[in-house]
Amino acid sequence: MKNLQLRLIALFFIHALFLTACFFTASPTPERPPLRLIYDLWPGYLPIIIAQEKGFFDQQGVNVETLVTENASEKIADFNAGKADGITLALGNVMISSADNPNAHIIFAIDRSAGADAVVAQPQTKKVSDLKGKSIGTSVGGFNELFVTQMLEANNLTLEDVTLVNVEGENVPELVENGKIQAGSTWEPFVSQAIALGLNVLFTSAETPGLIPDVMVFQGSVLRERPDDVRAFVRAWFQAVDYWKANPEDGKKIIAQTMKLQPETISLKGYDLLTLNDNLKTFVPGNTLESLHYTAQLYANFFVKTGSLSRQPNINKLLEPSFLQP
Repeated sequence: MKNLQLRLIALFFIHALFLTACFFTASPTPERPPLRLIYDLWPGYLPIIIAQEKGFFDQQGVNVETLVTENASEKIADFNAGKADGITLALGNVMISSADNPNAHIIFAIDRSAGADAVVAQPQTKKVSDLKGKSIGTSVGGFNELFVTQMLEANNLTLEDVTLVNVEGENVPELVENGKIQAGSTWEPFVSQAIALGLNVLFTSAETPGLIPDVMVFQGSVLRERPDDVRAFVRAWFQAVDYWKANPEDGKKIIAQTMKLQPETISLKGYDLLTLNDNLKTFVPGNTLESLHYTAQLYANFFVKTGSLSRQPNINKLLEPSFLQP
């Protein structure tokens, strides 16, 4: 009788262990949500397409979900509202939005505009000096306001000589063509649109090298809670950059197929796409536009002076280069 009781007790524990094992085996590890990224069709942001189509994100072990929008204001508002983990932005726009989202951080520089940003004007406007007394559309309070200011100063004009009109860059070609404004500041692919409409290009970012860098920005909470995923994202991004630089024609083909465009409409011309090594250099403090610290401070000073910022942002806190390391 005693042996029977022992056997029954043993069977009970074996059965309990079996059920416990089944329970834990049957419970899958919760899948991490994708990193959500908002970007627009500025050429420098398109390595994201190569990384997706070539499977670089999968190779690095991170799931990425993207949202494309051409409206810069909506893009920034969605990011600041927490609808995305990361966003691609011009540095000047980051400086402005830092007032509303002080916990966002720049983790790497994407590119430097070298001709892909421009001021376009009506056909009868042949040179910058012709803009005196005219209206110029630009993102007032954004990075393009500084770009326009630099253009005017280089041609012995000031903001008092023109009327600035707050206009989104994607709307500039149509508004200039229709005569709503006489000139406007925009970027690719809208510069090419303006040229196709017969508008004149008066000034480009090739004349202000380093003034307009684009950067990758992530929410501070994501950097704290998902550092491994962010590092995987960074590795995949630069993997895509290196691939495009080494295989420019195939890179254009991949992007064109995804975007349903002709490959000849995709170009690396007009901007310097930055590699990992470029980033390791640009995050070093310096006193030229090659330094992200210097350029960020230039924007901060300008925006405080014009009233777009009420106080100086903490640039050392804003820049977070640690994710460039493996």
